[in-house]
Amino acid sequence: MHDLRLLVVIVKREYDEDLTAFLRDNDVESIFGLLCQGTASQKLLSLMGLEKTGKALIYTMVRKKKAKRLMTELVSTMGLDMHGNGCAMTIPVGSIAGASSLKYLTKGQKIIIGEVANVEEQVFLYELIVAITNRGHVDSVMDAARAAGAMGGTVIHARGTNPFGDNKFFGMPIADEKEMLLILTAAKDKSEIMRCIMENAGLKSPAHTVMFSLPVENVAGLRSVMEAAGEISSEDDDE
Repeated sequence: MHDLRLLVVIVKREYDEDLTAFLRDNDVESIFGLLCQGTASQKLLSLMGLEKTGKALIYTMVRKKKAKRLMTELVSTMGLDMHGNGCAMTIPVGSIAGASSLKYLTKGQKIIIGEVANVEEQVFLYELIVAITNRGHVDSVMDAARAAGAMGGTVIHARGTNPFGDNKFFGMPIADEKEMLLILTAAKDKSEIMRCIMENAGLKSPAHTVMFSLPVENVAGLRSVMEAAGEISSEDDDE
């Protein structure tokens, strides 16, 4: 595992240009974005008199030291710790496919592949659960996740690819149209959330959900997850 980190930031869609400008001001040029949405149910939003708001997921690759600094500045400069503004996380990168890939992914940062040192394995307090489900079934997946303690998630519209054209996964029919649900959680809660999803919205259900998880090193802007991981406590609000 290298000291490179995938920096992932999820913000309200109207903040995406400000976030991109912030990253470019910090010499990060290779920036990628996706349109997505939160998982609050329409019923809840209606009760609160709110409309479903779009989100933007921005990701880029930086070295560990820089990722830590950017996470701090996202809070102090962009107010990411304010309720509803968004969240950010850093995910360790396992490997890079050669110098050309590294140059493209880290453009503007003057990183040489020989300088990207291996680092020791570490224990991670957070996990990012990635659930891929048939379109239209995100609510059932999220309901199962919430029953196991998940706070919320982010939905990305996706499309499955099948080179053989038979649209089957382990012999089971699948739809081309997919939705990817990202759920950030404390590592200690990951297994129970994933178990609950598979029992209630897994491959044997209409959702046909498949899942994996990724280790997350640092989190900003999602206080409930940080509290669940034991990194901060609710008593800190009184200090």
